[in-house]
Amino acid sequence: MSLINLIKNIDSSFKTKLLGNETTKILKYTFTKSDGEAVAPAIINQALAAYKGSKLVFNDQLRSDLIEYIKVSDLVSLGFKDHDEAILFYKSDINRFISDFSIEPIYKVDTSVENRANFEYTIPKYGENNGTNAFPHPYQLRLKDQVLHHFLNNQHQKTLATMPTGAGKTVLAMEVVIDLFRTFRVDSKDVLKIGWFVDSKELCEQSLQSFQKLWKQKGDRKVMAQRYFTPFKNLDNRSENQITFASFSLLSARRTDTDVKAFLSDLDLVIIDEAHGSNAQTYSEVIDDYKKLNKDGKILGLTATPFRNDDDEFQTLKGMFNSYLELTDSNNKAVPSPIEYLVNRQYLAKINYQVLNATKGESQSEYYNDLHSMVKSECEKIILNKKNCIIFAESLSHAIALNIFLSNNDIENELIIGETPNTKRKDYLERFGDEKDNLSILINFDILATGIDVPGLNSIMILRNIQSAIIALQILGRAMRGKLNGGNKENTIFLTKDNQNRLIEYKVLEDQVLNN
Repeated sequence: MSLINLIKNIDSSFKTKLLGNETTKILKYTFTKSDGEAVAPAIINQALAAYKGSKLVFNDQLRSDLIEYIKVSDLVSLGFKDHDEAILFYKSDINRFISDFSIEPIYKVDTSVENRANFEYTIPKYGENNGTNAFPHPYQLRLKDQVLHHFLNNQHQKTLATMPTGAGKTVLAMEVVIDLFRTFRVDSKDVLKIGWFVDSKELCEQSLQSFQKLWKQKGDRKVMAQRYFTPFKNLDNRSENQITFASFSLLSARRTDTDVKAFLSDLDLVIIDEAHGSNAQTYSEVIDDYKKLNKDGKILGLTATPFRNDDDEFQTLKGMFNSYLELTDSNNKAVPSPIEYLVNRQYLAKINYQVLNATKGESQSEYYNDLHSMVKSECEKIILNKKNCIIFAESLSHAIALNIFLSNNDIENELIIGETPNTKRKDYLERFGDEKDNLSILINFDILATGIDVPGLNSIMILRNIQSAIIALQILGRAMRGKLNGGNKENTIFLTKDNQNRLIEYKVLEDQVLNN
């Protein structure tokens, strides 16, 4: 029967309630010519399947609601006398429900068992090569040497290091970590403990994996790599060489716990990835705790380079550190135009900006009809030229509407939102990165803004409102990797006119780069 066919039975007012006002409005703006028109039932059904599909199957209450709309005759044919009997039976046998109504695999919830451990020992093996780049780029090496010089020659050092987004701040920090661990001899009683703090659990895991790969290839002893982000909520503070990848959200929520205080007080170094968020309350609380608990502790902050001296937010961030390091050239002179410098050397991609200047009409429908017509046209060109694009929609509701709109216009695309099962996300990303696959368009709201590298990504389309410099840096970083950093020589960023103006206002890109 399929989930869509079950959804068709639902009363229209209940469908609207399930979708919510925001999604209902965006569907109306997208699929009608005027604000007074009604959206076709087929569109509503598609949206409900995309937004609530898994919950309609796996949530007991929503599944019961869905069953209530099935004809009694259909239930009788399956061996039930009424709705109540069917609801009770399927509550205890969800697989039978999926089988009886031919529910598509896309709506299945990821039930894989978490097999990662709270911590893992990373042990280098002689002669092992796992494909990790053996050396940092020259500009990263120069900055790394500056960081190490500051740490090894100054007490209480708190250093802020900046590079353009996409230039490899994480690689720089990993190289610092590798060198610091290698300076502690095996026969010494001393151990080194490092905390790697970042906002998202996805970035925590990605950074842990990066460390393990690099340490296995360049390390010289056993190091314990620990997870402290949801769902890993236990800290092991044993006396061993140790690096802990922790989310600020979990640290902040448990900052008064005894084990968290002991953990912070024992750290020799804290690395703050994406330090431009360090003025946020969750960041500053944890950092202040570390400073109070560990008078000898060192801090390395990593942030993207700002491009105007009147950036008050950046000046406030700089004030939290006692040294500031930036990109230098081969003569160790500060580079006046870091992005241009790295683009010319193919470390960053040359960005071609294209503005989608949709007309603000008398109605919202006119605006979205115009905007989506432009999106459709650009997607057709992208596919024709065998390129690909990640679209950042205005909202979750807009992502759903755009997914349906493009699909109904014969443009193959997939939607990645919070409700998308992890197995499907992985499948979509693998297909997207495969040049032989036809999937060239991925739509999301913010899931793909951080914590993911997509090899071969050609373009991004930013429709969502860029409401802060942090969001701008996160999204732009997806498209700025150059050929020598695993990306392309050139990439395209599609922007709304409003977002182009915001990028200028937020000062996260050099003027000559943004207006090329």
